[in-house]
Amino acid sequence: MAVKVISVGESVAAYSHGKVVGDLLFTSGITSHDLVTGQVRGSTIEEQTRYSFELLEKILDAAGSSLADLVQVQVFLGDIEADYAGFNQVYSELVPAPFPPRATVGATLPGYKIEMLVTAAISGAH
Repeated sequence: MAVKVISVGESVAAYSHGKVVGDLLFTSGITSHDLVTGQVRGSTIEEQTRYSFELLEKILDAAGSSLADLVQVQVFLGDIEADYAGFNQVYSELVPAPFPPRATVGATLPGYKIEMLVTAAISGAH
């Protein structure tokens, strides 16, 4: 079984941005944490979602995958009632159909409006 650690910058704690095991990529929680400034990037759910997807695409690309290869998405929203519609609008624009299975739940995310974990197939592996 091949294991490859994916990094797109300095981690703020003891974790990898992603890990490839066999033909699958598993990511850590992706937030709108700016890898250059170390600050939260974006003040609205739409801005934070777009930047989180920018980071996700870097991780996917480094692993040889893409948004089209998403197998499952887990989303955590700091205020699910206020932010679900804005998140879902951006998500629907960025993730190609057919959409992968997804869970969206409310969570305590100090400073962030969104965090997501994904599992993706490595391109050409499915």
